[in-house]
Amino acid sequence: MKIAFFCWEFPPVGSGIGRYVAEMSSALRDIGHQTVIATSRAAGCPEREESESGIIYRCFDRADMRSKWVAERVLDIARRHGADWIEGADHWGECAPLLRLRNRPPVVVKMHYNDVLKTPRHAQAWRPWQKPMIDLACVRQWRSIRAEQDCLEHADILLASCQKIMDEAERQRLKMPKFRTVVPNPIPSLPHWENREADSPTLLMVGRCDIGKGIGYLPKLLSELAPDFPGLRLEIRGDDSYARGLGSMRAWLERQLGPLMRHVRFLDFLDREALDDAYRRAWVVMVPSRWDTFPQVVLEAMVRKKAIAASPFGGMPEMLADTSCAVAEPSSHAFAGAIARFLDDPARRRQAGESACRRAAKAYAPAQVARDYVEFISAHL
Repeated sequence: MKIAFFCWEFPPVGSGIGRYVAEMSSALRDIGHQTVIATSRAAGCPEREESESGIIYRCFDRADMRSKWVAERVLDIARRHGADWIEGADHWGECAPLLRLRNRPPVVVKMHYNDVLKTPRHAQAWRPWQKPMIDLACVRQWRSIRAEQDCLEHADILLASCQKIMDEAERQRLKMPKFRTVVPNPIPSLPHWENREADSPTLLMVGRCDIGKGIGYLPKLLSELAPDFPGLRLEIRGDDSYARGLGSMRAWLERQLGPLMRHVRFLDFLDREALDDAYRRAWVVMVPSRWDTFPQVVLEAMVRKKAIAASPFGGMPEMLADTSCAVAEPSSHAFAGAIARFLDDPARRRQAGESACRRAAKAYAPAQVARDYVEFISAHL
């Protein structure tokens, strides 16, 4: 098969969705399919290149997102390469203009995150008064929200990385396509990975510094753990963000933590090698998100044999099913207690990490994910 991917996010631009496109495209190529990627321009990157992820066209700027000419450009690339279908993302509604074009290949939309669904949207609110502010901002951005909804409702085939987000869309009674299913994101194994934990208890949190990622839970969590683990360190790798009524999230978190800031270290931009070092240092990788669909950090931690403590809000319970990792409400004592037990017991950490790695190899192996993906789409074109 020949598959075209269309997404403004692609390394080095963007984050989790772009990483998914790169991994999925590579997986498809590894089992004999051909892929091409239409994405946004990136400083220092050529407008056309070939890589292990396929032929990459960096052919538009993010400011041109949802324009008709970008849709026509993507369609031209897909036709030139004989694409059997085009896959795009729900986020920002990029595919909406493409769906309106005639004489095009089928368009597959994968659900990653969108502001149409109220539960993920309201996960960005820490205080009750923020929810109406977020809803008002969505009213102002109605074109973007409408485009996201068009992608969900008018895709020829709709995919989701976890059942939870599909359930949320059904609960909200969106008119989704008849042909839809769950296809998880792939993650390649790391057969030569070796962990070298830090000398002192170290937690790692990878993700934007924002309310949705669970930074509001950190003061309570550290206040419970610090007395028993005086040398505890929490490393946070993620860009700052800004919330309505709260301002800079990093500055807000620092104010909330007060003296507990002595346990926290912010990691600025890390290349892949430096990020790997951060994973190695970690005794526990934690994901206290108020909502996360299918976080890349969980996949990365799984193949690196790390003990994981994750929130139940989103796809994490599905990802960590049949492992010894912990899933608990991040504001609860159970979440802090699970982390404490991991910190206290190297054998428990090792068992959790190894079970997570086995789960990743079984459920998220790129070749199997790619075969399931092609089988479902081919059967419903």
